[in-house]
Amino acid sequence: MKPTQGIEALAAEIADVARTSFRTLFENGERYYYCTLFTTGEGHAPSISAWSWEALERETARQGEESDTPGLTIAELIKFMPPDEINTEIALRLNRAESPDMQAWLVEAAE
Repeated sequence: MKPTQGIEALAAEIADVARTSFRTLFENGERYYYCTLFTTGEGHAPSISAWSWEALERETARQGEESDTPGLTIAELIKFMPPDEINTEIALRLNRAESPDMQAWLVEAAE
């Protein structure tokens, strides 16, 4: 077996499993605007992450109920993993550094 054959077989397996996972997710009928396959880069199995317009509406309503500020809107925190130096610099350019979410991510990234 050539060295690249093992990598190609693994990539094909990951693609097949990801395809099945996303298809299963999409069966709920929600309208997804964000979907990704991600890994920590530490050799763990990849995972999927997705966000739909319906989930955004539910989360906005939930946070609005917990807030004293009516009409609360959700701002997504753009972050990168692993939180190495260049990814941290990019995250700081794309987010408000003073936001509580960004501050929490910076603490986590420093670990």
